[in-house]
Amino acid sequence: MRLLHTIILIILILIGILVGVSFIFADLFWFNAVGYADIYVTIVLTSIGLGALFAVMFFFFALLNIKIAKRFSISKSDRKSANEKPFIILAFIFAIFIGMAFTNWEVLLRALNPSVFGVIDPVFGLDIGFYVFSLPFYQLLFSYIISVLVLTMLLSFFFHLTHSDLFKKPKIDDIETEEGVEVRAFLDFSKIKKSITPHMSILLALIFFVASFGFHIAQYNLLFDQSGVFFGAGFTDLNVTLLFLNVGFFVSIAVGILFILNLWIKKWKLPFEGVAILAIIMFIGVLVAGVVQIFQVGPDEYNIQKPYIEFNIGSTIAAYGLDNIENKMFPVLYNLTVDDLNQNSETINNIRLWDWRPLRDTYTQLQLFRTYYDFVDVDIDRYQLNGEYKEVMVSPRELDINDLSSTARTWVNEHLVYTHGYGVVMNPVDKVSQEGIPEFYIKDIPPKSDYDSLDIDRPEIYYGEKTSQYVITKTTTEEFDYPSGDQNIYTSYNGTGGVPIGDLFSRLVYAIRFGSIELFFSGSMTPQSSILLHRNVGERVSTIAPFLHYDSDPYIVLSDGRLYWIIDAYTVTDMYPYSEPVYSQNLGYFNYMRNPVKVVVDAYNGDVTFYVIDNSEPLIQTYSRIFPDMFRDISEMPAGIREHIRYPEDIFTVQAALYSVYHMQNPQVFYNKEDVWDIPNEVYMGNMQSMIPYYVIMKLTESEIEDFMLMIPFKPSGTDKQNMIGWMSANCDADNYGKITVYQFSKQELVYGPMQIESRIDQDTEISQLITLWSQSGSSVIRGNTLVIPIKNSILYIEPLYLQATQEGSLPQLKRVIVAYDDRLSMQNTLGEALAEVFGGEVTPPGPGTGHDTAEQILAQVSQLYEQAQTALHSGDFAAYAQYIEQIGALLEEYA
Repeated sequence: MRLLHTIILIILILIGILVGVSFIFADLFWFNAVGYADIYVTIVLTSIGLGALFAVMFFFFALLNIKIAKRFSISKSDRKSANEKPFIILAFIFAIFIGMAFTNWEVLLRALNPSVFGVIDPVFGLDIGFYVFSLPFYQLLFSYIISVLVLTMLLSFFFHLTHSDLFKKPKIDDIETEEGVEVRAFLDFSKIKKSITPHMSILLALIFFVASFGFHIAQYNLLFDQSGVFFGAGFTDLNVTLLFLNVGFFVSIAVGILFILNLWIKKWKLPFEGVAILAIIMFIGVLVAGVVQIFQVGPDEYNIQKPYIEFNIGSTIAAYGLDNIENKMFPVLYNLTVDDLNQNSETINNIRLWDWRPLRDTYTQLQLFRTYYDFVDVDIDRYQLNGEYKEVMVSPRELDINDLSSTARTWVNEHLVYTHGYGVVMNPVDKVSQEGIPEFYIKDIPPKSDYDSLDIDRPEIYYGEKTSQYVITKTTTEEFDYPSGDQNIYTSYNGTGGVPIGDLFSRLVYAIRFGSIELFFSGSMTPQSSILLHRNVGERVSTIAPFLHYDSDPYIVLSDGRLYWIIDAYTVTDMYPYSEPVYSQNLGYFNYMRNPVKVVVDAYNGDVTFYVIDNSEPLIQTYSRIFPDMFRDISEMPAGIREHIRYPEDIFTVQAALYSVYHMQNPQVFYNKEDVWDIPNEVYMGNMQSMIPYYVIMKLTESEIEDFMLMIPFKPSGTDKQNMIGWMSANCDADNYGKITVYQFSKQELVYGPMQIESRIDQDTEISQLITLWSQSGSSVIRGNTLVIPIKNSILYIEPLYLQATQEGSLPQLKRVIVAYDDRLSMQNTLGEALAEVFGGEVTPPGPGTGHDTAEQILAQVSQLYEQAQTALHSGDFAAYAQYIEQIGALLEEYA
């Protein structure tokens, strides 16, 4: 029976090894196929090497100490009979856990390849790179050495305890219990002390010497303190806690020396008194810090903490790239005319009437064709079409095998037949048919378009956002391509993607990897067969480069007849001193963020390319040294794809949220939170929700042409304040890519916020009656995004209304467009009709002319700007006064 158990155990171990090896080979084959094997090898070898090094070092150190304990504890004649194997086995087990716990390849390689930020921290005068690259390694090293010493000390102590000659036979009549039972042994603690003193003294001395190093690096962690009204070290931290940490540093060294001296004095009292003194000092430090904070800092917090608040403001602004934001005053002049609208026709003709949420439902009803297709998301982009710059909405038609009927959910169908989605649907943001549905630029299967530049030569989507399962191509089983009427069209993959599995070994590897007998025994395989893995584009890029973080919204683009995914990659860290931390469900916890990389994934072949758009970013410089063949310069990106890069939403959302607080760079204003901004709310489907950033084509006041922008409005903080106080925009076009501008309105003027526009809509009798009537007739009214559109020095508000029947599978239709401007409000069938109603004239494309304001219009603007400048001057707002005067100068220069 014992032999049978041994055989079963050996078989199980061999199976475990086989599975582990197959997983390694499966990953290696895949990384090699996608061209990034060097990344995999570097990460795996560094992780294994670091873990193995730490494990071996611990094991031999522990083994040495067990031998030392054996020497001190057991007489020379009894050493051969001593059983030390249990302790060696324990040391081996501990070594395995130590090796598994300390495999952080990234900390090691970043420490070996540091970059310079060119910014020093305001307390210790060290470059930020020290905190990002070096300090984490010192912390890792400290944790490892302390763990090694403590575990080794425990092993050694128990070896001493169990192997010392601790028992002696006393006189029988010396010790008796009350019941008369003889006790024949008792512990002789003098022998324990004699055997354990030298060994434990050395180990404890080492522990306290290393603890002094811990006190030293702990001072740097003060710059990440979160206990105050701001993030970072404050007065108490730097004047009390830092002092006691430095005292702790020297006292720890002194205690270590006392343990060394104990080798000769052999009295534990003195070193343990040193330990007690260290503990008392640390306890006093905590008490003193609390007293200082409550009785000295608390009553005069702002004045005492002012320099540290300034550190927090400056560091946060630098860490999130807010120092590059350009601030401008935006004087709102309600003098917009029909001529102005016609001169800004590219902005008007790109006002987005389609909210992506009802549009996705519309796509589903009009362009799905089969239940196993799905439109996961609707992306916003722009294309040059016949010389016109058009904002469009586009969505890939992906295949979702979960929507196949239960009888069709066979292994062959899921992995050999239904392998890919097909084509995209695209519509301009402003075009609506008479039936209230979008006019399509690309539609149907196979894809059709009236524009040659939108023809798709390779519409198959093997890699997307919905593609989670593996598929096998180039088999004898034909792949479903697309439906054509009542028939299906079949095809065979002709791309370069995938891992070859024509040989038995590769098939065995992946059969074990996925636990699939069919994969190994399928008769459909050919020598050319390939398995396509990690087909979800987000998972694909994060598997290749797990050290980068990725935007939550990959978007698809059409270039030269092929479909590509663009994914924005971020570098983040939580080790930027004094910078306010942010938590994102997608990105985790961080207090530094940049977007230096654009990732492009071929939707057909799965090729992944990492393009660096910001070579000056320190983290990407470090990763470029660690993985020298991974990144390409943005100049190598094909021009057709580069036209579609855009400023990503995730980092813009973070920057907008932080800037709503950190625009207050005056420390007293910041401390009192006098001018905090918020992101406005809007109404969607009858519910109030926070606005999200939106893309828009518009021309800024100082620009000659329209640009593709990402923008978000701001309002004052508080539920009772709904007026708009400004807005932030980020340029997405190549010439000014990444340029962020914040336009502020004068505090002396009322500019309607989105919720105030919503309230005006609700209070409009005609509009509210129509909405009520529609809602009572078996339909639901969907109020789309409230768009804030700056045109010249005016603000235009647009809100579309959709009508959708309440039954399942109904088609949302755009029925009305609401336009608000100044105190005017109109709801009409089309945007053109609503604009004509508000402005009293037909909005048409501009004809020949200069495109400039008339002299009267310029002088009127100058007059109003001058009045606003004087108001700002009298109120003491000199920054606003200077900007108004600057804008007057620009207008006069244009007039000249």
